[in-house]
Amino acid sequence: MIKTILVPVSGSSTDASVFATALAVARPLAAHLEFLHVHLSPGVAALEAPHVDFLQGTAAVTALAELQCTGTRLSAQALAHFEEFCEQHRVVIRDAPTAVELLSAHYSEETDQPLARLVRHARHNDLVVLGRRHNRDHLPGGLIEHLLARSGRPVIVAGEHAPQGSAGTIVVGWKETPEAARALTAAMPLLRQARRVVLLAVREEGGATLEQLEELARQLAWHGIDAEVSLSGEAGRPVAPQLLRSAAQLRADLLVVGAFGHGALRVRIFGGVTRSLLDNAELPVFMLQ
Repeated sequence: MIKTILVPVSGSSTDASVFATALAVARPLAAHLEFLHVHLSPGVAALEAPHVDFLQGTAAVTALAELQCTGTRLSAQALAHFEEFCEQHRVVIRDAPTAVELLSAHYSEETDQPLARLVRHARHNDLVVLGRRHNRDHLPGGLIEHLLARSGRPVIVAGEHAPQGSAGTIVVGWKETPEAARALTAAMPLLRQARRVVLLAVREEGGATLEQLEELARQLAWHGIDAEVSLSGEAGRPVAPQLLRSAAQLRADLLVVGAFGHGALRVRIFGGVTRSLLDNAELPVFMLQ
């Protein structure tokens, strides 16, 4: 069940596509959106601001003052973006559930310790929707990977542009792995709402077979999901571009995949397919490790 969705708010222009993605997911589920802005003090923001750590004297003081102005501006814009979103889409603002299930939202702001705060809030919600890294808000690099590895919750990484919806076509990128199985289970509430579900595997060494996809489709039928199957691509070629190309040909509104990490350093080092999807996917990607 997906009833509460965490939406980190940057205060930058990337909020538009993130908000639109969160809305597309939340509306069919009558879910509650928890918008969170983490305000960064100048010293914390400087850790991610380019070249600030090399400055000294007056230049350093000036840079920190600019970061303080930027932080104040981003906080003000974050709240404004939230209020405009709720007014435009007639979203009820509330901080507690009622007997009537409807789309609702709440906004909060916290200061510093962005990774710890976002992981904690992610664990307390059912799903996280956020954007790709652009460094416009000076949040730490590797935030998405950190949430995937530490929160235990699924993450939807929004595309660059607002989606048409999430209840149209959902493509499940399938491999015979525990990560793919966990992602499929977590996405089940969305799959039940979708008009079309496609189980997609890319031909690769050790990849899923057509028979395995058909067996999985029969199992999903017990959940009321009528899934199509598709085996595409060429073995020996990079998987991620072929997966994205096939999803685009299927006109997918959402891609569901398992996120794959490597060993003890999985917070920083993710497998090539996962890394490529995080960097290059134009459509929203639902991930769980």
